[in-house]
Amino acid sequence: MTACANCGATLVGRYCALCGQDSRAALTVRHFVAELVEGLTHFDSSFWRTFLPLLFKPGELTERYLGGKRRSYMPPVRTYLVLSIVYFLLLSAAGTQQVRSVKPNGSEFGPQDCAEFAASVQWLRRWIPDPEAACRRAQRDEGRALANAMNGLVPKVMFLVLPLVALVQYWMYRRRRPWYVEHLVFVLHFQSFFYLAGSFALLVVLAAPGIKGWLDLALYLWAAVYLFLATRRVYDAGRIQAALSILVLAIAYTVFWAIGASIAGLYAFLRA
Repeated sequence: MTACANCGATLVGRYCALCGQDSRAALTVRHFVAELVEGLTHFDSSFWRTFLPLLFKPGELTERYLGGKRRSYMPPVRTYLVLSIVYFLLLSAAGTQQVRSVKPNGSEFGPQDCAEFAASVQWLRRWIPDPEAACRRAQRDEGRALANAMNGLVPKVMFLVLPLVALVQYWMYRRRRPWYVEHLVFVLHFQSFFYLAGSFALLVVLAAPGIKGWLDLALYLWAAVYLFLATRRVYDAGRIQAALSILVLAIAYTVFWAIGASIAGLYAFLRA
């Protein structure tokens, strides 16, 4: 009897009964190619089962997942993370993210305003000893360092915003689905859909930048219809109730995003 090289368990056949490692696999080019093909095939199988209903069947993936059919699909958090990485990479490639510093009256904020800014944020000196110097650093190179810092924070802000949005969804539908995690899954799937649809839109923008405005409008309209249909399916909500809940959810997204983006913007501004 031989032992598994990976976990030390006694081998009865070719594959270890404890960890599943193949005892006959050799470190050859053929072995690595076989592993690559197997990995890609496994990913594609899981991804495509998740991808199609996520994009074309609003609420179906969430309904199946909450109903216990989970093994055939990518987990919600993994789905979100994969699609968010793809989306923000394409967003960066398309160059559609722009960061501008503006004053409360809407005019452009420049280096000449840093002294006034520093005087108005004395409470920050506990963490930032010299706000004026930090302000001037943020304004150098026409704000490119600030834009890069802010763009790096946007995905993190959204990841923190979603649990708060799910809390609002829980408040609205807690009688129909009493567990908070159920609503978090719903929100994660919706945001994953938005990233997926948005990725396709960005690919089109890369090829034809002139239609970006129309694509943005189509994407947001599609997202609103998608959310309406998903809400009706997952929560068995009536038309009016679903429409009102979408309005509340849109307000929640806007408020939480504005707060998160403001904090992230101030952090990036002072750390650039």
